Amino acid sequence: MKRVAIFALSILILAQAYGFSQAEAQSSADIVTVSVSTVSSTYQTGDIVEIYGSVSVVSDPLRAYDVALIVKAPNGNFIEVAQITPNTDGYYSKSIQSGESWKEGTYTVTANYDIKSASTSFAFSAAETAAIEEVVEAAEEVAEAAEAVAGEVIEAAEEVAEVIGVAAGGLACGSGTHEADGFCIPDGSDSFGLEYDSASTGGLILTASIAFGIAVAIIIALRLIGKAGGSR
Repeated sequence: MKRVAIFALSILILAQAYGFSQAEAQSSADIVTVSVSTVSSTYQTGDIVEIYGSVSVVSDPLRAYDVALIVKAPNGNFIEVAQITPNTDGYYSKSIQSGESWKEGTYTVTANYDIKSASTSFAFSAAETAAIEEVVEAAEEVAEAAEAVAGEVIEAAEEVAEVIGVAAGGLACGSGTHEADGFCIPDGSDSFGLEYDSASTGGLILTASIAFGIAVAIIIALRLIGKAGGSR
């Protein structure tokens, strides 16, 4: 009887030890963990913010929760709130398109899973957008100035053309003068000895116009380069 009692007690002790080890293993497997990160620590306007992380894979299907992802702006406003179902291996990811309404500063990303949570952050800058806006503004200013100057050049060219047309079609000379070679000269004289070449004059006007256009283009390019460089 004594041996039987000892044997039974030994079996009971072994059974309890096995049960404790199984419970401990089950408890270790069901420890909840969650992590969250971003692909980059800095982003700019127009970039896609890539968020990823992982959660622990639990054996109990009733505890297989979704990840609640929250992205907050520097002023505390919610930029994104999403519910993500992790893959079977526990990994998850989310892509967010940044926009012009985003403000500069540090953005916070929080992932909640069961009773656990994890956070990370990234810096956002809108400097490139500001630089583009300044360049566009500079281009508009230069374009307005070029348009005004071009108007003056056109007006001057029209005046020259009018003078040329009058010279080619004849002049109404006053008393004591008469027309000769496109000019009014005193009576008794035949010519100033001058010759008018309309083709040469037209060529000079065209050359001057082309040179002016090139100069304006160079000024615009230098202005834009200066603005872009100053913005950086």
